[in-house]
Amino acid sequence: MAAGIEKGEVSSVTAVKTGNELELGNDLIETRMASHMAKWGAIVSPVLLLVSFLLWSVRGLESSAYAIALVLINFLVTAKLMRIGGRISLPGLMVAALGGFIFDLVLLGAAVIPFATASWMNLWALGLTLIVTHLGLVVFEASTISTRMAFAGLRPKK
Repeated sequence: MAAGIEKGEVSSVTAVKTGNELELGNDLIETRMASHMAKWGAIVSPVLLLVSFLLWSVRGLESSAYAIALVLINFLVTAKLMRIGGRISLPGLMVAALGGFIFDLVLLGAAVIPFATASWMNLWALGLTLIVTHLGLVVFEASTISTRMAFAGLRPKK
């Protein structure tokens, strides 16, 4: 059984069947990772919003809330793209990964540039929240996945 994949699940990245039967509707690893990052993003966001409010008042709070929403949408859409690409083939997954990165850049540009001069926008709060949230969630998820893979046999049974 592949490390980090439960019995009966299929990884869309490797297309390896890990159980005796293939059940349609299983959560694939990309979906699980994106939902896990979105969950932790929602848990940590009040702290980021409080810090932004304390540093930059209401404008910082609004800008940080906007940045957190962009990051969470970004992760969920990218996971969906990689899930679709992974089901097609390995080159499809690679195209989806590159396409997801380009989509991320376009999304962030299209979402930030028109509002850069808005009365509620604080670019420092927006920029720092985008960077901290992106890097923090990706690093946290990478450490979680590597821990699961390294100690797969020690995970408690459900």
